[in-house]
Amino acid sequence: MKRKTKRIVFAALAVAVVLGCILGIHYWKNDSEDFALADNLPDGQGKHAIVILLGGQSNASGCSSDEYLRRNVTEEKYKEYQNGYDNVYINYLSGAHRSNGFVKCATAQGELEGHFGPELGMAEKLHELYPEETIFIIKCAWGGTNLYEQWRSPSGNGKTGDLYKQFVAFVETSLEYLVSKHYDIRIEGMCWMQGESDSFSEETAAEYGAHLEDFIEDIRKEFGQYGAADGIAFVDAYIAENPAYWVYYEMVNACKRAVAENSPMNAVVDTGTLTCANEPADNPDLAHYDSMSEIRLGHMFVEQLAAFIG
Repeated sequence: MKRKTKRIVFAALAVAVVLGCILGIHYWKNDSEDFALADNLPDGQGKHAIVILLGGQSNASGCSSDEYLRRNVTEEKYKEYQNGYDNVYINYLSGAHRSNGFVKCATAQGELEGHFGPELGMAEKLHELYPEETIFIIKCAWGGTNLYEQWRSPSGNGKTGDLYKQFVAFVETSLEYLVSKHYDIRIEGMCWMQGESDSFSEETAAEYGAHLEDFIEDIRKEFGQYGAADGIAFVDAYIAENPAYWVYYEMVNACKRAVAENSPMNAVVDTGTLTCANEPADNPDLAHYDSMSEIRLGHMFVEQLAAFIG
């Protein structure tokens, strides 16, 4: 099979797989009542707390294997991941998998059963850098979703995306709960791992930068009252350099880089050293990061955020 034909076949396969995910999506209504939280937290008594938002598609929602993570770390480290961190909590909506309230950030909080997303590495690094701080991660992410339509924000031309609306409703409900528990919250930043689904066509890839600019602007408007004094940082991440799946990845990543350079409150994580080629060993999942790479992605998000956290 010639190289060009192979590329077309692989791209068509990737589109078919992701379209299957998209067609199977059933979002919750955007009514905040649908996101009612279990009352799991003690009263904050005015304590300062850092809030970090996390959104995107499958490498954000969580498709990296807990079992492979267990194999790649010591038993002691895996137990640490399983037990979570005393000062880092998460309320997550990972696809159809949700926590229904704030819980310790730990393993098995991904979109797929027995899988995790970047939140686990984020929690590890946040605990290391800020052991005395109380930290809340609010994660809303869904595999196979695009910025072009589903995450499109109000400032973009066209209909506001259902997933954007869901993200705002989920985050708002989470923030209102934290305020009701008397935490003095500040959103320090948002982490964004998305763009793969926009890389399938030249049109959507070329427009990615404009939609991303609108998205960031609107997120800052939505939650500005909760932001830090210098605003809400936005830390993006490149999608994998995988033309067999993400055909126009170079265009998407170029847009991400340009947007990051447009504001001192923006940053982008270079994911070039991360791998999607090793797990499962007999049939690697080339669309999603290997377990240790997903942990590393979380670390890199926090290393970038650290420049903004006062």
